[in-house]
Amino acid sequence: MSRDEEHSRFVSTLTGCSQRELFLTFLITMLGLFIRNLTLPWIFLGTRYDTGRFSYWLKFVADVIFLCLPSLLAMTILSDHLLFLATILSITSIVLLLFVIYEGVDHHLTSSLKQAWSRIVEEQHRPTKFVTYFRSLTMVLVTVAILAVDFPIFPRRFAKTEKFGHSMMDVGVAAFIFQSALGSRMAKSPSSGRQLSNHSRPWYLTSTSLLFALGFVRAIVLEVIGYPQHVTEYGVHWNFFFTMAAVRVLYSILPRCFPLVLSIIFGICHQTMLKSTGLQAWILDENANKRDNLIYANAEGLTSLLGYLTIFYASLSIGGFMARTSIRVKSWIRRCFQLILLSIFLFLAQLATEKWVDPPCRRVVNVTYIFSQLTLMTFATAVCLSIQMFNIVVWCASFPQFSRGDDPFSPVSPCLSDSINRHSLLFFLVSNVLTGLINLSIPTAHTLPAQFSFPILLAYLTVCSGIVHFLEYRKVNFIRLHAD
Repeated sequence: MSRDEEHSRFVSTLTGCSQRELFLTFLITMLGLFIRNLTLPWIFLGTRYDTGRFSYWLKFVADVIFLCLPSLLAMTILSDHLLFLATILSITSIVLLLFVIYEGVDHHLTSSLKQAWSRIVEEQHRPTKFVTYFRSLTMVLVTVAILAVDFPIFPRRFAKTEKFGHSMMDVGVAAFIFQSALGSRMAKSPSSGRQLSNHSRPWYLTSTSLLFALGFVRAIVLEVIGYPQHVTEYGVHWNFFFTMAAVRVLYSILPRCFPLVLSIIFGICHQTMLKSTGLQAWILDENANKRDNLIYANAEGLTSLLGYLTIFYASLSIGGFMARTSIRVKSWIRRCFQLILLSIFLFLAQLATEKWVDPPCRRVVNVTYIFSQLTLMTFATAVCLSIQMFNIVVWCASFPQFSRGDDPFSPVSPCLSDSINRHSLLFFLVSNVLTGLINLSIPTAHTLPAQFSFPILLAYLTVCSGIVHFLEYRKVNFIRLHAD
């Protein structure tokens, strides 16, 4: 067996995992964020943390523990105990909440709640922090997975599925597509408070051109160094960067109005093409596609484009729904419940297509896969928004330690999630480069025992996070020096 075949067999799975495990993994990651937001105001006495080098980097260590470690544990040594881990984090959250309430009792909780209700009804906020939370936590999960999959500590059921099923590594591209569309719509909404620039960049400096360039560089470098590739992921030459860039190009030339209607049309056309033409069966048959020309060699990447475009337009519709929210705090609290109801509706639609059409298939992005990813992403967005609203509510109520600042997030800022969000592409590139270097340095990574692989993964995640957080430190330091 060649090295490529051995690597492909090791990093793939035939069965996948249960969808419940995906929800639990995302929930564990977000509970880590919630515990962090509850804990840090006490650790740092409700003050900002960017006032000195020591406190800034001490805060970084805390962020790695709360934001990164839960994801790493859930996808490695505690992957068989996800419910237990989620229960422990939930109990921890409840205990900390009780401390918050107890501290509020000593500070006239009744009057604080009356004040909170008045401010919730009347106060104006622009709650877009949940987009930052969602993007950064998703990026952490993806970063863990792209290296951990090469180690035996990573459960095989979380690896990419070969035909049908759910798995953690099947989420990556759909998550990036979703957050790209959601962030785009939220940034253009009046509630974001962002000033949109009227200056257009040259074509060669746009993010789409950069993605295409990165796609070509990755394909060439991997071919030159002979790095083992999982061909059934996208094809022989196609990769993640090409998919993201192609979706953006298609969006730029297609209509932008009525995204929900267009998403439904694209989804129907895509699923009809997969089933009526036999395209899905041909791609999934290992012996049918000989990959003897450029199109056949990249059949998975090209075929899945219309499916990912469907996810993109559906995500635009959800983003538009969020962008129409009033700037009143109570309206955003209502949105939390509406997003949860929407995720339940999407889940029921997924169950229906799973029964009457096919199980989810990542390689061709069929309709069941589309519904399953939209269900997970909508649920994750609802949880992130709920975490954000907690900060706003306790700030409105003037709870001790949570209200010492000009805005609800002063006691918990700056945060590693902000650094990852602002430098997401760099974070992803660094993780890819380090993944390649580690795999080339440890050619037998798939036989490495857990006591060695876990420290490697933790160090890798810390380095990726530290690089982008260092860039933010330089920015904070620069602003402080000029302010002085």
